[in-house]
Amino acid sequence: MNTKVLIVLALIIAGIAGWFFQQQGKIEPPINIEASEVDYEATDIKAVQTNEQGETEYELNAESLTHNPQTNEDVMSGITMNWQPSDEQRYIIQSGTATINQASGDLHLYGGFSLLSEDKVSSDIEPIKVTGAALKGNTKSRQVYSDEPVKVEQGLNRFEAASMKANLETGEYEFGQVAVSFTPAERQDKALF
Repeated sequence: MNTKVLIVLALIIAGIAGWFFQQQGKIEPPINIEASEVDYEATDIKAVQTNEQGETEYELNAESLTHNPQTNEDVMSGITMNWQPSDEQRYIIQSGTATINQASGDLHLYGGFSLLSEDKVSSDIEPIKVTGAALKGNTKSRQVYSDEPVKVEQGLNRFEAASMKANLETGEYEFGQVAVSFTPAERQDKALF
């Protein structure tokens, strides 16, 4: 073969490759790389928070945790929190998803929650269980509230309320627009003498 033919053939192949690259090399739309809103992530979380005296205030277990540095919030999923804000009260809180701001103590549980209150002093008092869709509160002030309907159970007693406020340190609850179903015992006529 002639060298001139090989050079012309190589130039034609290079031209076709260049044209193909120009047609196929464009990315529509262009990739836009932005800074992430997450600075760290973790799974299978087990954390302990202590108070100023070094006593355990709450223990937290979560399936996953993501920290957002812009809002300084931790977003957790699958949480179980064992909270002991005082010597008299203990709470077990479970939720599908929660956000907590470590600096301010603001807490928001959503995706369903369960709040179980146990009296550590007297075992005669039945635990109170409150369930609902969302719960907000503050770990520093030890106050929680829900503006959405909640269901409350204590032993055989059950009722629903449109809202709830609670002071977890003292164990005091306040419910708004309570709806109760009352079924009295069957009447039995008996002689008194």
